[in-house]
Amino acid sequence: MIRQDIIRLSKQTLVYGLGYVAARMINFLLLPFYTHHIAPAEYGVISLVYAFIAFMNIIYHYGLESAFLRFYSKAGTDEGHEQKDVFSTVLISLLLSSLFFSLLIILFAPGLSRMLLQAPQYTRILRLSAAILFMDALFLIPLHYLRISNKAVIFTLITLANVLINVGLNIYLIRYRGKGIEAVFISNLAASSFNVLLLIPVLIKNWNARFLPGLWKKMLLFGLPFIPGGLASMIIELSDRYMLQAFRGLEEVGLYSAGHKLGIFMMLIVMAFRFAWQPFFLQKHNDPEAPRLFSRILTFFVFIMSLVFLLVSFYIREIVSLPLMGKTLIESSYWGGIAVVPYILAAYVFDGIYLNFHPAIYYSKKTWVISLVVGIAALINVTLNLILIPSLGMIAAGISSLSAYVFMAGCTYLIVRKWLPVRYEGLKLLLIFVLTLAACLLYFGLDLTSPGLRLLIIGAYALMLLPLLFYRKGVRKHGT
Repeated sequence: MIRQDIIRLSKQTLVYGLGYVAARMINFLLLPFYTHHIAPAEYGVISLVYAFIAFMNIIYHYGLESAFLRFYSKAGTDEGHEQKDVFSTVLISLLLSSLFFSLLIILFAPGLSRMLLQAPQYTRILRLSAAILFMDALFLIPLHYLRISNKAVIFTLITLANVLINVGLNIYLIRYRGKGIEAVFISNLAASSFNVLLLIPVLIKNWNARFLPGLWKKMLLFGLPFIPGGLASMIIELSDRYMLQAFRGLEEVGLYSAGHKLGIFMMLIVMAFRFAWQPFFLQKHNDPEAPRLFSRILTFFVFIMSLVFLLVSFYIREIVSLPLMGKTLIESSYWGGIAVVPYILAAYVFDGIYLNFHPAIYYSKKTWVISLVVGIAALINVTLNLILIPSLGMIAAGISSLSAYVFMAGCTYLIVRKWLPVRYEGLKLLLIFVLTLAACLLYFGLDLTSPGLRLLIIGAYALMLLPLLFYRKGVRKHGT
């Protein structure tokens, strides 16, 4: 049973992953395109505006996406509401609130431009951002419906359509129409609008035009605690751009953002796992085998993440210098940003471990834990950035992000283990971390230049761990 569940989760992760990988790899091609057509300082502006959009997404959604998944999955039982009631109530709430927030941004865009970007000429970009945020809020719940309904293929196809439109318009408007960085946001808005159109059938199927105040209040009580945690997550993920801008300038923001985006190889795994993981563990709430299942999942997850970490870290220089249509994959003026890649990759490893501890939080409905843990992690992140960025620059931002995610994973485990007694395979996990560290010391300490030697180290690492991962000494009951 446990093996079948792991295979099912793997298949769902693979479907989401293939779509997400395809979408993000297509989107990732914009990075080489940008590095060859946009100066690092201009790319810094794009990064700062997208950081603003990411922060505002938390406000726009105010935890209702998580509340939707929980209440929709429980609808028709003892909760006293139907699935269409959940869908319509959430969508009406988001429609009205998002319209209000977007109008505020449009009205105050000149002041926001001066505050966020220290220049007034980006007012139109911020107004485009307000429209993007509104459209994204409209298709949020239909997309989550596809997730909770296990319609991973449709979800993936819609995601791919969005990315193809975004990428195609970017290339056309920047290269052939000379629109500059404004084209980035016009393209995003067009792609988001197309997503809304594609999801109209989902809306029609689930819409009953009912807004239930009692249900809405319950969902707010469940979802609002996610706001501080969500904002804190964005602080960890994105606030370093603003601090780099303040201490080191827009050019370093651009270099760091390019290096951070090279962490896509790890982010793809984490995001694919996140898409599949939440619906999966919600369905395992009453399964007595769930603790043993979650233990095995974490072990395999950490091994795969560590293997990807080594592969990308060891070969990042070869990756950025790959030939692409007569040029290198990443323009050489951006290569300074690759120094942060190992820190970003490692941060994603611990972010994924942190996600593995979420079932206990959702089962117990103690969502305040997320806000507490991530809030403290954000404070750690900001403090380290303020102390270290003036002297270490973008490297400090990488160190700070990694430190925050290590804290999140460790602290969450210590808090939630009494709510869901999962006996994780501690010795195996420890061995994975020790061997990963040893491989890193060999590579970075000896500064190995031979690609063959690096591959030999990674191969030896995998061969030592694989037999151990599949070895099971008897079957233990969880919590004993």
